[in-house]
Amino acid sequence: MPRLRTPTLGVVLALVSLAGLILFVRGNSPSFVPTDLPPSERQLVEFLLLLPLAALICCVIRTVIGLHTFGTFAPALLGLSFREVQSLAGVFILIVVLSVGWMTRRGLARLNLLQVSRSAVLLSVAVMLLLAYVLLSNHRGNPVSGAIPFLPLVIVTALVERFWTMEEEDGTSAALRTMGATMLTSLTVFLFVRWEFIVRSMVDNPELLGFVVAAQITLGRYTGFRLVELYRFRDLAKDQP
Repeated sequence: MPRLRTPTLGVVLALVSLAGLILFVRGNSPSFVPTDLPPSERQLVEFLLLLPLAALICCVIRTVIGLHTFGTFAPALLGLSFREVQSLAGVFILIVVLSVGWMTRRGLARLNLLQVSRSAVLLSVAVMLLLAYVLLSNHRGNPVSGAIPFLPLVIVTALVERFWTMEEEDGTSAALRTMGATMLTSLTVFLFVRWEFIVRSMVDNPELLGFVVAAQITLGRYTGFRLVELYRFRDLAKDQP
């Protein structure tokens, strides 16, 4: 369980009390978010409101469950980008982009380029692949151009670079496990943020962000065992009398 010291506990209680008070006072009042927003702006508002919640899910998976991922916010951004694409096809597209980027990175290793130029080439390759995906989707009558700006291209490029670095330092197996955990976390975020009840609750009651931040602070004081560690050291528990 998280151990909260007095200052931390005070901040958490203040956030929860303030958010609860605003929620109570507002009652059935109209949302802070206008209902007549243009679709593109409402899509952006939903994305911003769901991002802290996605980050909270990543905190739970990394801190409580103990999965190692490539960064903390990369899975959150990827999970939200899958939602904007509105289908699991986004997962397939990401896998294709990462696979091609990984092969491109292996080829660039032979050229001994500087990191800035190498990252620029990987970004260009990712853009070309996504451009082909947009054109193909529009040709089939399924436009996705409105969702592509949400796909974090820089994150995808960084994932390829970090995958390559881990593969060189810790081996392919470790890199694949970390990438699998990253994808699993992204899928978990996707399954949560595509739930209409959660989206509607966050848009209608933005003050719920106070509860989200309070939960994030509470997890920041977590010092207990992670679930993965309990599984790894299960043999030691069996040896105890």
